[in-house]
Order: sequence, then structure tokens, then C-alpha cells
Amino acid sequence: MARFSATSTPSASRSRTATTKKDLGLGPGSIVDIAGRKLKLSPVINTLFLWMTERHAIHQRRLAGQPWPWTDDPILQQHTFTNVFRIYDRVTQYIICNVIGKGDQNLHETCFRVILFRCFNRISTWELLLAHFGELTWRDFNLAAYEAVLYEEYRQNNRLYGSSYILPAPELGGTSLDESKGKVNYANHLRLLKVMMETDLPGQLAQLSELSDAWERISLYPGMGAFLSSQYVPLCHLLAFPFVNVHRLLLDLNMVPELTRPEDWAICGPGAESCLVKIFGPRVKGAYNEALAWLQQTQDLHFARLGISQERRPCIGSTYELSPVDLEHSLCECDVYSRKAHPEIKGRRQHIGRRNFSANRPPLPSVVLPSGWCPVAEAVKARARMKRTAPPPVDPKDPDPAWALSHIVKQAPGLQGKMLYLVRYDGYGPEDDLWLPESDLMDAPELLAEWQGLLEQIERSVATCRAE
Repeated sequence: MARFSATSTPSASRSRTATTKKDLGLGPGSIVDIAGRKLKLSPVINTLFLWMTERHAIHQRRLAGQPWPWTDDPILQQHTFTNVFRIYDRVTQYIICNVIGKGDQNLHETCFRVILFRCFNRISTWELLLAHFGELTWRDFNLAAYEAVLYEEYRQNNRLYGSSYILPAPELGGTSLDESKGKVNYANHLRLLKVMMETDLPGQLAQLSELSDAWERISLYPGMGAFLSSQYVPLCHLLAFPFVNVHRLLLDLNMVPELTRPEDWAICGPGAESCLVKIFGPRVKGAYNEALAWLQQTQDLHFARLGISQERRPCIGSTYELSPVDLEHSLCECDVYSRKAHPEIKGRRQHIGRRNFSANRPPLPSVVLPSGWCPVAEAVKARARMKRTAPPPVDPKDPDPAWALSHIVKQAPGLQGKMLYLVRYDGYGPEDDLWLPESDLMDAPELLAEWQGLLEQIERSVATCRAE
């Protein structure tokens, strides 16, 4: 949980009154306390909020039909950057309208389509499959038939995947129909999709109320993160490429109406971490999530001290509060932008390495929000109203009172190889989760059996795919 200094408390950040940089003490050169660390802010703190403001203004000017150039910023004129809100990006809009919005609206069918699209993240591949099979459904999914279509496209054009956000392709026995080609990603992606659907990932996600819990559940699958009881991999050891793209799958599934949760949680990917180091210095390493929380909770103060009125702030509809997901996304883009804006502040990369911006591509005619979309500010207020003022009650007559367990979040090996389980208690949130040894779960045998049964089910499905 983030800890804040007295000069930058979360309660203070709710004020939208005009104030000066001198009053705030949060500009470049200021010292802030995050997670018990004294961190000095660099000029990139200003760049982040100015970049978000101007990039969103470009989006608004394009939608309004204004002619190019939509900005005086030479870096934004020259290079391509995604929107502040990923919901406004072209591919995300396609997913909302054509992947989620079209077809059988049953939860499992909708999730099947989302996972299938995210495996390739290429509109032309999606439309290729539509042309061959008509409606794409889990009900009629045929692994061999899908492989044959993708093999032919791969053989002719070698273009099945988009340029970014591709899910990792674990080794699940998928090989090319041309035996000389050996293993191919598309065959393993189809098997990953099959494993997720066979083990009812959509049904599992529907029972989880927290975005962080959904992340942990997806991470149980091969290539997604901490895979199964005997193959635990710490999150910090994951490759950056899979890490970012699994997070993207989570956010795409979160747009399915039955699964929509507030985007009030995010984990920093490598691009966001790099930008946080540029803002706070190297001592922020190991406290990235706390730094992200600090930015989210003090955002009003930064916009105010930079003279950015509410009317100019990035917004979705009438919501002017950026969620942790929005900020994490913007930090990644600001990291790239700052390579030119602040060449004196070194990062892992020094060049932008992106295609130059082209004004010839027309903007989307309109923007569609997912059904059931809940702005993070409203969700946080609703949760605050529901927050318990005391622990959930226990039976006072019980000589050894205990709190009821809700579910197991994840597991990891402890000392001497004994398994530990992160558990959630009824009435509590993720911040109160506890690691418990298996011996402490003997009073909840159904909970433990359900968890271990899920892991065994995934293992069996994986083994079946590898044997096909």
C-alpha cells in the first residue's frame, strides 16, 4: 500500500481549487516521500501531465474535423503515440464494436472471441477467419480447421500477427502442417485458447470482483505467468514482452459486460517503470506500484500547478480522473516521448524507433464505450461507501473465533518447499490478503480442494493438447 508524505496526502489531492507551484512543492526538484523513500522529482513529472493534456487535445481536434497539424509540439507532429485512454485506440474500438459487440452474447462465446482476437491482434487475421467460418464460436471451434486456414495464410503471406500486444505462445504441441517448419506460434496460440476455454476461464473470471484477482487467475495458464503448482515463476522474472501483453488481454476481457470491473488497479510494465525512474530517480525501483498510486492520487494537484484547467484535462465523457490503468499506459508513452524531450535524462533506450506520424489516415468517426463501463472515480466512491468500519463479525461464543475465507488468490513455494497460499477473507479487499501455509487451511478443505482441482484441470488440458 502506498505511503504519502504530509505535503502530498490523498485527501489534499481531491481539491480542485486553483493553486500555485510554490504552494504545492510538487514540481521538478521537490522531494516527496513514497513508500518511506525520499525521492527527488525531475522535469519529466511536468512532461507527463503536459504530454497527456496535449495528446488528448490532438484526439479531440481530430474528432472535431480540424485540419492538420493538430499541435505545435514538434515531437507529437513527427512521431506516432497512442491515445491517453486506450479505449480510444483504433484496435480497441474494433474489439468493442466487432469482436465483443457482434455475435453470440453468451459470456463464454464473447470471451472466446476476445481471446482469439488477442492471440493475433490483427484485424485482417480476424476477418480472414470470419470469411472462412462465418460466426466464430467456441461451440463450433475445430482446432484442425482453424490451423489449416492459418497455415495457408502463413504460407502465402507470413502475416498473421499485429505489430504489438501479442500473447506469448507457450509450447503446447502445436506444429506446422508443413513438418519442415517445426513449431509455429499460431498453432500454439490456438491450443492456448483451447486450454483456457476447456478449463472455463470465463466462468472463473465471472466469480472474481477484483481486477488484480483476474490477473492472478489468467497467470495460472502456460506462458501467462506463474504456471501451476510445480512451475511457479516470480512476477519479476517474467519477460517484459509477455508481461505487457497478458495485461492487455486482461483489460480486453474486462470490456466484456459480465466481467467489467473498475480499472482501479494496474501493474507497471517495463515502459512505465522506465518512465518512473526518469521522474523519481533510481531509488524508486522496487516501489513502482506505490509511485503509480502517488501519481494517481495527486493528479489534480499536478494539473492545477501547471495551469491546466479542468476543461483542458484528459477526460472520458464527464470523468476527469485518470485511472491507474490510464496512467500506466501514459507513462509508457511518455517514456518514449521523453527520449527526445529530455535527452539528458538517460533511460534504457535513447531513440524513438517508431514510424513517423502520418496525417493521411482518417480518424475514427465516433468513439464507443463498452457496455457497463464504470469510470474509476465513481467506482472508488462506491467502494468507499461500502467499506467496513470494523472487521467482519465472528461468533463471540466461539472459544477459537475465525474469520471466513472467500477464496485463494494464488500460491507460491515457501521455506523448505512447502506451499504457501495467498487467501482473501470475506468482507476484506486485496490489501488485507494473507499468506498461509497449507496446515492453516485444514478448516477449509473445500476451498483448498477447489483450488488444487483447478490446477489439475489446467494440467490435464495442457497434457491433452501436447499429446494431440
